[in-house]
Amino acid sequence: MPNKPFIEYAYDVLSSSKKPLTFKELFEKTLKLSGLELNQDAMKVKMSKLYTSLADDSRFALIDKMWDLSDRHSFSELHEKDVDYDEEDDDETDEEEKELLRQELGEEDEDDNERESDDLDFDTPNKDAEDDDEDF
Repeated sequence: MPNKPFIEYAYDVLSSSKKPLTFKELFEKTLKLSGLELNQDAMKVKMSKLYTSLADDSRFALIDKMWDLSDRHSFSELHEKDVDYDEEDDDETDEEEKELLRQELGEEDEDDNERESDDLDFDTPNKDAEDDDEDF
């Protein structure tokens, strides 16, 4: 039984490492340092918990698919986004994603087959309705 949380062993591993590590490397070294002996199922659970803990703990940083200590990196490295936001592309991507989802669900495209809505549109007169205003 370890005498400290598993994430603390991961911190020790990265502190003693001269370079960032892949998750696999970090997990293997952390497991060895902790002295835990786990079966395959317990190892998968421990891996997922470690990954979540790393992501939640601000002491750690994932940069270029490698884990490192965040205090070794500048603010801009830690918060840099490689996303070029283009609203027009975003709208196209949304439509493509919606179309793929409709295909997966086996639904027809809304443009090809108008769907009836349960919502009533009170702003548009219903031509088929009889004029019952006389009763009011």
